[in-house]
Amino acid sequence: MKTNTNKKLTKSNDRIIAGVLGGIAEYLQWNANVLRVLFVLLTIATHGFGILLYLLLMTIMPSKPERAGFFEQMRQAGSGQSTQATKQPQGRKEIHNVHEEDDPRH
Repeated sequence: MKTNTNKKLTKSNDRIIAGVLGGIAEYLQWNANVLRVLFVLLTIATHGFGILLYLLLMTIMPSKPERAGFFEQMRQAGSGQSTQATKQPQGRKEIHNVHEEDDPRH
């Protein structure tokens, strides 16, 4: 029986380095620590290929929208997107309702 869930593969907040393995574990509904042990064994067996794979996934996997990580923030900054909902305009500040008086000289 297939369920229609809109799961997306994203980095996890359960992270040790960048959240890649935690995100894959959440997507597959596995224990993240078991996946981490399997990853270390795979990396040792392939003479370090797992490190390259991890670095690739770290750069292309998106972060969860509510807590964007470092690389997601850099990707948004490079494309001109803003993480803030409202941005304050930059420039001079205007002061209103100010009454100015000269100092009396003695």
